[in-house]
Amino acid sequence: MMFPILVVLLAVGSIITFVCGSIITFQNTPTYQYLEPTTGKLLTCNRCPAGSHMLKHCSSTKQTECKPCPSNHYTGDWNYLPKCLYCSTFCGEHQTVKEECSRFNNRVCACEEGFYSDNDFCIRHRECPLGHGVKQKGTAESDTVCEKCPDGSFSSKYSSTDPCTNHTDCASLGRKSVIRGACWHDNICVHSCEDLKDGGVFKVIKSFLPDFFEFHKIKLARLRKLVGKLTNGVEKEGHNKRMLLDRLQGWVRDAKVEDLKGFTEILRRTHLNLIADRIERKIREINEGSNCNPIINVTPHHCDIVEDISPTE
Repeated sequence: MMFPILVVLLAVGSIITFVCGSIITFQNTPTYQYLEPTTGKLLTCNRCPAGSHMLKHCSSTKQTECKPCPSNHYTGDWNYLPKCLYCSTFCGEHQTVKEECSRFNNRVCACEEGFYSDNDFCIRHRECPLGHGVKQKGTAESDTVCEKCPDGSFSSKYSSTDPCTNHTDCASLGRKSVIRGACWHDNICVHSCEDLKDGGVFKVIKSFLPDFFEFHKIKLARLRKLVGKLTNGVEKEGHNKRMLLDRLQGWVRDAKVEDLKGFTEILRRTHLNLIADRIERKIREINEGSNCNPIINVTPHHCDIVEDISPTE
């Protein structure tokens, strides 16, 4: 039976003749030294090209015989391997196939979108916390780089993609600024000072309380106790901080003005005095002057964090 012949011209001028399905012969290729057992001669044998392996060493009368790699096997370079290499790479958790196994290469895996490679593991890109924006997005090889939001900007959510956002210019919208923005929340605007009457101050406070508790540091045990007091229940020990914050935010969302008026007193009974002080200061800023907010510049530093350092009961 005749086999078709395929001729390939290499960049260096070498010619390889492939005999499909059986033997490959070639000229002007990389070589290796082989000691012929029958004659004791040191022979210079041709290597086999990528995608094939050595079937028989050369002899005094004929050159090396090569054979194409079978399915799921490969060689990636000139070689004199007795067998092709098995495609042993299998994509794991959070990986996708970047290049499938072929005669010429092993399978190549890459991390899924949103992950990066670290010691052969795919790690989820870091989310920048409140008060921090993304300076450099993560790639398949590197993690997210975060930066603290500078004055005049903020970030009110965890994100692995979003940079800091400039504070809203209330005046350009024809509104009044009643609470100056911080690194973790935007400027809070109202249409007019009339919006602060009849409980309007507490509606303003209500708008930023969820982010307030997300940003500031409260010990788990005290947060659990606070949520228990607010919801008239005993919080289970097993509740983690995320679940407790979600319940607290749910309470704030549904709270009426009368509930919010007594909120700082509940904070003090839970020994969260610094948190209560910060909220009361915000309320005073809104209440104590003409033009809604004449003492806006007495707010704490742009990115100060209130830490729960009260003594534990």
